Amino acid sequence: MPWIELYRALQEYDGADAYADLLERWPGQNPDECRWLAEFIQRPGGVDDCRSDATAEDLCKLYAAWRVTSTLLLRFQAGRADETDYRGPAISVEGYQLFHESVGFRVPEVGSFHPFFHEIIGVQQRSPAGTPVEVVERVWPPLMLGDMIFCRAGCIVSGGEAYVVKDVAERSKLYWTFRRKDRPCADQSHGWGSNSQWRTRLRRDYQSPAAFLYNVDGQESLNTARGSVDGIEVSTMIELVRNRCLIRSAIDDSDLYPYRYTYTETL
Repeated sequence: MPWIELYRALQEYDGADAYADLLERWPGQNPDECRWLAEFIQRPGGVDDCRSDATAEDLCKLYAAWRVTSTLLLRFQAGRADETDYRGPAISVEGYQLFHESVGFRVPEVGSFHPFFHEIIGVQQRSPAGTPVEVVERVWPPLMLGDMIFCRAGCIVSGGEAYVVKDVAERSKLYWTFRRKDRPCADQSHGWGSNSQWRTRLRRDYQSPAAFLYNVDGQESLNTARGSVDGIEVSTMIELVRNRCLIRSAIDDSDLYPYRYTYTETL
């Protein structure tokens, strides 16, 4: 409930600085939530056994925390994809980072572009087509909870069409996401009631020394899939699961269902 109450408070907030007015004091008022996040990081099993480390209740609590983060991110986006003029609570990138660090998240040091750490929010198309993707600007920082990526960095990138296509990467539907200003999105909570939506479970991606593990709670592995799944090529579904949206495949993505798929990317 503390995360849900904070989410609702942010929805109602119309002041000039949500960090100073609401978020700065929240960790002190909710020490049990901070202790729970610290305990979640330290659970035995680690990445290699992450599927057994979290209960359904844990994933619902993490989802509620993610909804708070998603609401704060609205301030750093432009557009009306949600069909409203609501800009999100007023907050700076510094305030956003300070709040998350104060409750137990960390900002990792990240080098070159990788979909595990970076979400593409803008593209500067380059020639030739084989030009690799590079980060041009970071709009908001990534957040990790232990070895789990909680929120990817929002980035403007450059690259050739063999790797990223501007019209696709900027406009495709972003899955596992409740609300965005800049693009269409889809979330498993959509369509549920005001109470039932909080039974949604957070998607979990982990970094290990040997691999990136995407959507670890998915039931079907794309590593062993062949041909097509759900009417699209396996390679396209892998693109979707890795990026949470399509970044180069120009197909109808309005009604896909990637939620049950997991993928392991060996380093």
